[in-house]
This record gives sequence, structure tokens and C-alpha cells, in this order.
Amino acid sequence: MQSMKGAVIAGKNKMEIRDNCPLPEEIAPTGALIRPEIWSPCTSDAHLCATGCESLPYLVGKAVGHEMCGVITKVGSDVHDFQVGDRVIVCSVMPIWRSLEAQDGHAKNRQDNMYSGIDYPDRGGSFVEKYYIRDADMNLAHIPEGVTLEQAVMVPDMMCTAFEGMRQLNPGFGETVAVLGIGPVGLMAVRAAVLHGAGRVFAVGSRQVCFDVAQEYGATDLVDYHNENYIDSIVRANGGPVDGVILCGGGPGELNKGLSMLKNGGTLVNLNVYFGGTAIEIDPAVWGFGYGDKTIKGVGCGGGRLWMSRMAQLIACGRVQPEKLITHRYHGMDKIPEAMQLFLDHDRSLIKPVIYND
Repeated sequence: MQSMKGAVIAGKNKMEIRDNCPLPEEIAPTGALIRPEIWSPCTSDAHLCATGCESLPYLVGKAVGHEMCGVITKVGSDVHDFQVGDRVIVCSVMPIWRSLEAQDGHAKNRQDNMYSGIDYPDRGGSFVEKYYIRDADMNLAHIPEGVTLEQAVMVPDMMCTAFEGMRQLNPGFGETVAVLGIGPVGLMAVRAAVLHGAGRVFAVGSRQVCFDVAQEYGATDLVDYHNENYIDSIVRANGGPVDGVILCGGGPGELNKGLSMLKNGGTLVNLNVYFGGTAIEIDPAVWGFGYGDKTIKGVGCGGGRLWMSRMAQLIACGRVQPEKLITHRYHGMDKIPEAMQLFLDHDRSLIKPVIYND
């Protein structure tokens, strides 16, 4: 086993650059090595860092990260559609396509990455000098002509998660969608709702930097959740409960808030991540006492080459401008902990940072 530099979670609220991250001597015949050109930290990385990987303790001391684009430096003998020198988007969730879950139509429910509950000794996250993946043809996507690195690095998680959530919500033309939490995933969900045909789109947040982008993405109503009556105001403005809710931020209590503004027969899609171990309680009244026909879906990031390629096509065709999410830019791996600190400090000017590997 070789070693290389990487950004690791060293403990609670602590990140370090270390030079002992593993890199296998040989790669799988279907695998590839990618040299990162750009990284972007995520709120889920920040949650892990803030808790010292309490929910996934094996990640302490391992390279973190799952949003990255780069250049292929090596491919296995059985890789057919990619070659050394290709610039690629790297899947964040790494579905195992040769699995029973994949045959059942739920490939993302069995994954080959550091967050899947397995401590892989030969690899970690993508904040490293060279990133090893074991299924290049299925979990890489070419960066289309004219798509920038800043646009492409928003595909693996921000777009793939938000658009998967909207696909599961499946609003009808002209229906009303409320997006609770307009951080980067929530903002992408706003754009996804508009492209999916939603009519009125309520963007619920509190920071002006996010409201500005939400409006550019097509939100019709900007709602500050600091207003204690914001749920009633949404219902009044809409002339009744909304058709669909997509939950992209906040703590466990936000689920009840989303259900309280949702119509009977409506669907709430949760894209939030709950690493803290706190129990989530549902108020029977907001669930229609159990017979309100309200559907709750916990939805994870959509992964794989095809889904990422479709997201990249939306960018190439001018349907989505994901670079609007980027508020902070850094250069060099050594800046990854500084970029992560923005999340830990709850910097109100932050939507997404990127770090160039130069």
C-alpha cells in the first residue's frame, strides 16, 4: 500500500492535512485513478467534522470529501469508455451496479464509498492527491464541452441530490412546492422544481445571499423562517396547504413544520442528513392523525454515470447555472480545512466553497 496527502477529520471540529492516506499499489480491472482539479466541501462533511464522526467513527483519521472533478491518470484493463487524460465528474455515492439492489431498481442503496458503513482499508474520500474508484465506466461522467470545472463540481452531490429529490417528489405542472432550507441543495431544489413544472415555489431560508440566488433560480416567494408565523403565511398566500414539500435543512423538528404546511394527499421529500442520533418525532396532528394520506420519503443522492451525465447536459444546455452557488474560492489542498471552517463557523456569507488543486 502506498501513501499520499489528504484532508482528514482528526477529531471533533478538527481537520488536518496528513500524508498517510492509503493508495493501492494495483487498481481493479474496472477501476481508475483521478487527479483532482477542483474540490468542494459539503455540509455533510461539516456535520461529521463537528461531531468527530460520532455516527461513523471509523472515518476519524481518514480522508474526507465526495465532491470532486479531475483528470484520469490511470485506468484498469476492463475500462472501455474512459482513458488517461479525460476530464471527468466523479460520482459522490458510488452505487454498486452489480448488486441485487441495482437489479431491484435501487442501485444507490448499496454503495462503494467511505460513507456506506464499511471501513475500506485501501481508500477514503476524494480530498486526496489521487482518488481511487473501482467502477470507472459506471461512476464517472465526461465533462461536456463548454462546461467549466466550477459548474461540473456542483453535479456529483448538489445537483444529483436535489434533482433526485425533485424526481421523487414529482410535482405536477402548476403545483406548489415549498423548499425548506435554501442552502446549496435547497437552491438546486428550487431550480429543479421550476424545471419540473412547478408553479408557485416558496423558498424558505434566512440569508440574503441565498434569497438572491433563489430568486434567480425562479422562486416566486421568499420566506424568512425567523418569522414565527411563516408557516401560516405560506398557507394563506397559497390559498391552502402546498402540494409538495422538499426538506433540505434544519434539525429533526423541521419535519413537523414541513408536514404542517403540506396538503392531505401530498408528499414530503427529506434530503436532510441526521448524523446526531437524535430521535425524530412526528406530531400526529400534522400527519392528519395518521390518516392524512401524507407521504414521507427519505431520499438520498442519485448516482452513477447516466444521472451525472444528464445533470451535466442541463448545464451544457443553459438550463442550470450551478456556479451561482459558489461564494468562496481557494487554491491548494492545504486550504481545505479553512474552507471547511466556514461551515463550522456558520458563516452567513457562505453557500458553497471550492478549492482548486493548483
